[in-house]
Amino acid sequence: MNEAVISSIIEDVTEGIYKDFPFLLEKYGERGRQKCREDNGHHIKYLQTAADMNEDKYFIDYAHWLNGILTSRGMKTEHLVDNFVRLKTAFEKTEEDHKGVFINMLESAINSLRGVK
Repeated sequence: MNEAVISSIIEDVTEGIYKDFPFLLEKYGERGRQKCREDNGHHIKYLQTAADMNEDKYFIDYAHWLNGILTSRGMKTEHLVDNFVRLKTAFEKTEEDHKGVFINMLESAINSLRGVK
């Protein structure tokens, strides 16, 4: 995947999150925004690996593992779902070769996370 596209997606998703949830900047500061960028880079790497393996479960397992970490630190599952919805929307706007695979994996993870209590 093109690095410029990845950077653009990460920046768009991060800025959208912090625009729509300003309390995150108050709570986590600029360090939190940088961490959000890093996390989105990890999400995309896991998507790429899962696509290379042709294994949706790999990404879904990652999503649940990450959700456990984030919720233990005060975040909510809805925040991760929102992040994945934003990634899905960003991929829909690209011309990337594997965007359909990424979108499907994100949808599967979103649906799986929505079942978490």
